[in-house]
Amino acid sequence: MLPLPELDDRSFKEIVDESKNAIPKLSPQWTDENYHDPGVTFIELFAWLAEMQQYYLNRIPVRNELKFLKLVGSRLYDAAPAKADVSFAGVTEEFYLPAGARLSASGQPFETVESLLLIAARIEKIIVFSESDSIDCTSSDSYQGVSYYAFGREAKKGNRLYIGFDRELPLGQNLSLTIKLYEGYPIPIGAAESDDAEFVPPAKVSWKYYGSDLADTDAAPGWLPLQVLRDETAQLSRDGRIVFQVPTPMKPVKIHPANDKSRFWVCCVVEEEGYELPPRLDRILLNTVAAVQRETLSEVVSFSSGGQPGMIFAADGYLPLYGVCEIQVRNEEGGWRYWKAAGDLSILDRNDLCYSLERNITEKKVTIRFGNGVNGAIPPEGRDNIRLIAYLPSFASKRFVGGSNGLPKQTFNTFIPAVISSGFMLQVGEKMAGSNELIWREWEMVDDFDASMPGDYHYTFNGETGELTFGDNEKGIIPQNTNQSNICIISCRTGGGKRGNVKENEINVLVEPPDELQKITVTNYYRAAGGTGKESLEDAKRRLRRELKRQYRAVTSRDFEEIAKATPGLRVAQVKAIPLFEVGLKDYPQNKAPAQVTVVVVPYSESKKPVPGKGFLETVRRHLDKYRLITTEVHVIPPQYIELMVHAVVVTAPNTKIDSRKIVEALDRLFQPVDQPNGSKGWQFGRAVSKGDIYGAINRVNGVEYIKDLWLDAQGAGIHKNQSGDIQIPPYGLVYSGEHKIEIVSRTDV
Repeated sequence: MLPLPELDDRSFKEIVDESKNAIPKLSPQWTDENYHDPGVTFIELFAWLAEMQQYYLNRIPVRNELKFLKLVGSRLYDAAPAKADVSFAGVTEEFYLPAGARLSASGQPFETVESLLLIAARIEKIIVFSESDSIDCTSSDSYQGVSYYAFGREAKKGNRLYIGFDRELPLGQNLSLTIKLYEGYPIPIGAAESDDAEFVPPAKVSWKYYGSDLADTDAAPGWLPLQVLRDETAQLSRDGRIVFQVPTPMKPVKIHPANDKSRFWVCCVVEEEGYELPPRLDRILLNTVAAVQRETLSEVVSFSSGGQPGMIFAADGYLPLYGVCEIQVRNEEGGWRYWKAAGDLSILDRNDLCYSLERNITEKKVTIRFGNGVNGAIPPEGRDNIRLIAYLPSFASKRFVGGSNGLPKQTFNTFIPAVISSGFMLQVGEKMAGSNELIWREWEMVDDFDASMPGDYHYTFNGETGELTFGDNEKGIIPQNTNQSNICIISCRTGGGKRGNVKENEINVLVEPPDELQKITVTNYYRAAGGTGKESLEDAKRRLRRELKRQYRAVTSRDFEEIAKATPGLRVAQVKAIPLFEVGLKDYPQNKAPAQVTVVVVPYSESKKPVPGKGFLETVRRHLDKYRLITTEVHVIPPQYIELMVHAVVVTAPNTKIDSRKIVEALDRLFQPVDQPNGSKGWQFGRAVSKGDIYGAINRVNGVEYIKDLWLDAQGAGIHKNQSGDIQIPPYGLVYSGEHKIEIVSRTDV
């Protein structure tokens, strides 16, 4: 980093003294340097001006710092809204909940992100079937914080998770189960990226239901495959939703140990093993959807016209169903024109710019119809040239911000706090020739007018203050003066901030629910997260420094190790990058493999020897492939585990008793393959096992005087015992404890 010079390096007194010291050389006839002399007064005046200039030169204003951020491709992050899963209860009949349904948590507005079919079925039983036993985990699923293994501790092939419902699930409908996994592991899962194609699931599961096959009416009921439409859990390896359809009728059946009555069952079966961590469930939720902390005041739904007579379009969502709706159609010049609503299209003239809009509250659908060219005009053909603008009735008076007076640098206040800038859309109306009707044009939001040209339809918007600013015809065009309100908001959402990170069970209010939802309750079993305020300048600087230190290219061994540890979707416990090496190379490092890098990865696991599966290795390889140099070939392999067995004769002090298990525990701590949550370090990759390490571990046990005899044995590929008895292991090897034999002998018996 370049050094920053100190520009404000002279005080007022230093400038005055420096000027007075120059008087004898520059003006010898000037002999009176007292304060009453006018010349000294001028010296002090200009010294004060110089000191002020230095002060301001040494400071960088906020505006400049924002420009510097822009120069390096960054900007202040806007406030982000919190998100949470909300669950609905008390459903007595099927009900389609539209996207954007309004909720509240202690005054904080929330909205559902997508539509959801609420069903009356309830989860009554959860059974875990493994090779050894069938366990009823219903009570564990009912209490938050009590987790259970979905397929048992080992998740073997054929193990099953049964989910029993009190009634049959609807046929042919998109249904979902929300899966919440236990996340209390010491190593967090790698942060997910936008591109999910590189993640390879560790195992494979299938979803089935107990029902009858319509194609074979004589066949007995059995387990049939569910139609899984979307699996966000990546085969039950992370939180997410399973979206599915039941294609044929379900049939009731009893499953041990839930023998009290017949139920309707869905089951998940392990088809291929490979979990590094067997799925540990915290909760399975029905009638659950994601909600975000925001309030949509107005939104836009676009349609594409084919230019045919009698076109029909459909829309759903809360605002189209329950809000105020208006229709705009784009003309050939790119301007938008409002069409009028008509109850009956059959009475219209061919040139009437009208439409009809019908709301079906039962099916939760809005239908828009246009004329056929005889009764009502036909919208011209075009892509996304028809707009449905839907807004809250309370927002009707706030949509129009004001009218332009034709002057430069006009500023308007929307008086809407905490606006989310992304998705904000603004239109400015211009008078149609020969008419008072306005043609509306969409304007583009920019951060500033630095790059704006005289003809650009640009404006700036401050979401925190709600302030709009337009250009001056040199940097951005000035809105036309139409003598009426011609600046209109057509899409606007508010929200964001830390206040949205509400606790569990606080999202519990349905705002203005329709009659069908009066008896339905809502809650969030897990706290909302992700809400942040607008980023401060200091936070942006710190983030930028972190980003500059982030690895964007894998060159050194440390680069490969850091990038591999941050693989999205995985819990990576330990990594070792071995440069110029490939498996099978002998006498390394004397012999080298040019342009080869071998990365050894160890997953976090509760087993004694954590072994990565094929999916784990492939996911790490795909992640590293994005960062490697084009000439480098990367190999991702599991560790080679070496089993160590120690046979020792330990001599203790007289009248001292030592349990041999303490020595075995000390050896187990020495030979642990990975770092432990308590801070103890695991064995290093490729490190030779010397007898000195073992002597040290045993001698540290209280009561041990000395070790009389010590034998060391090892099992595993690539090992070599040297003349001193030390065990050499391959560079990608790790050790673990086998069966140790410890003999305790008192010194008096030696």
